[in-house]
Amino acid sequence: MVNVFEVEANASQDANYREHLNRNWQNGNTEFDKLENWLNALESSINGFQSQISNMQRQISNLNLRVQTANNRINELAADVDKLNKAVFYAEYINDTENVADDTSISTSEDINETNVIDDDNGLIIEEDKHKSLPSEVND
Repeated sequence: MVNVFEVEANASQDANYREHLNRNWQNGNTEFDKLENWLNALESSINGFQSQISNMQRQISNLNLRVQTANNRINELAADVDKLNKAVFYAEYINDTENVADDTSISTSEDINETNVIDDDNGLIIEEDKHKSLPSEVND
């Protein structure tokens, strides 16, 4: 407690008056202490709120990042679904090797069961077999 008012101690004053003044000074000092304590509590509360706000801002930032990541994944999946939809319902060719690194160790065959395969950018066209494969064609 910091005394704002000093206690009167002049011997030439009347004792009752001096006692009255001393009570007033003490009451004033007590009220200033209350105000100081209230301001300290208020400052502590404000610091606590600022800390909570900072934590919430970090959480919001983390959530925004997670939402952005989820939205990117959703967009990737939507594109994949769109490709599959076009392949299934519109017979469009899917080039699923766009994001695959070149690997020279993978061997591919140009002929599948002695059938020539051509990609015309609109879908997969299989040319007619050199050999007959259907039972009805074998006897021809």
